[in-house]
Amino acid sequence: MSVDLTGRLRLTVLGCSNAPPHPAWPASGFLVEWEGTAILLDVGQGVVRRLAGVLDPMQLAGVIVGHMHADHYLDLVGLRYLFPWAGQPPSRLPVHLPPGGAGRIARLTEAISERPGFFDDAFAIDEYDAASTLAIGPLRLQFRQARHYVPAWAISIAAPDGTRLVYTGDTGPDDAMIEFARGADLLLVEAALLSEANDDPERGHLTAPEAIELASRAQVAAALLVHYNPSRRAELEALCESAGPWIHPAVAGLTRTVAPRAASAAGAPARAAAP
Repeated sequence: MSVDLTGRLRLTVLGCSNAPPHPAWPASGFLVEWEGTAILLDVGQGVVRRLAGVLDPMQLAGVIVGHMHADHYLDLVGLRYLFPWAGQPPSRLPVHLPPGGAGRIARLTEAISERPGFFDDAFAIDEYDAASTLAIGPLRLQFRQARHYVPAWAISIAAPDGTRLVYTGDTGPDDAMIEFARGADLLLVEAALLSEANDDPERGHLTAPEAIELASRAQVAAALLVHYNPSRRAELEALCESAGPWIHPAVAGLTRTVAPRAASAAGAPARAAAP
């Protein structure tokens, strides 16, 4: 018997690896869909090729970039090349960048030896106000500054049925992030580090145990570890198995339909927050 997914939030993991290029998976990129509305969270290197195999990029309602590190936005170049070379298409793709991002894109145009306005021919670029709600079709997006080496924002997406997906982006340990993610139906939480010793003194990433602790303390219904080296998948699977069936490492190509907590966890015992 087929399941009716109309009116459900759908996630497709296009890429979830960390910054170095990996043969297995692209860098950060997550397709989120609600009925006819499709948005792309981050567009790191290799993401556009995967996207094109899932959805016509011309059908995107918007792209949202959490911060301006290359592994989270550099494939905007590849995405641009899919649009008409010169002259604006019937409608430009809304590209929502963090504060300061528009200037970086203008400089990127020069760095790749393209003409001024190259991106503007295809993209309607703006900088989101992180203190305000951004509406894309029926979806509502909110932002929270993360703990990272450059200004970075986590993103919360709320669907009409109350489903909420939260993506931390890159962040170090942060009690404010726990509150931002609290009660989410699905949390995408980064787990980039092998150990704290691999980070800077001012933290900007999480170890896998820290990511699991953050998700547990936020009392989310389900979570996926992202932004990790694919060679660590077995290690992360073992850690998640010890934590419980509510959390798993993400893999490129994974799709998940997300239901509100009341529907997805009906009859399941509540989890206590970690101490």
